[in-house]
Amino acid sequence: MKRKLREMRKALRRVSSAIKTVFGMPDYDRYLQHWYEKHGAPGIFPMTEREYYMYALRERFEKGGVTRCC
Repeated sequence: MKRKLREMRKALRRVSSAIKTVFGMPDYDRYLQHWYEKHGAPGIFPMTEREYYMYALRERFEKGGVTRCC
C-alpha cells in the first residue's frame, strides 16, 4: 500500500511539472534539482520557494526575459 501511494505521488509530481512547463509557470522542484546539480556548495543554500516564485515573477513581468539561470 505504501509503495503504491509513493508511486502515485511521484506520478502526480511529474504531471504537475509537465503542466507547469506547458503553461510557463515556475517549477520549484525542478529548480531545486538543477540548483543542487549545478550550483550546490557547502554553506550556500538555494532560494526558498517564496523567493523563487518572486524571482520568477520579476524576471517574467518586469524584465521580460527568459526565466532560467543557465
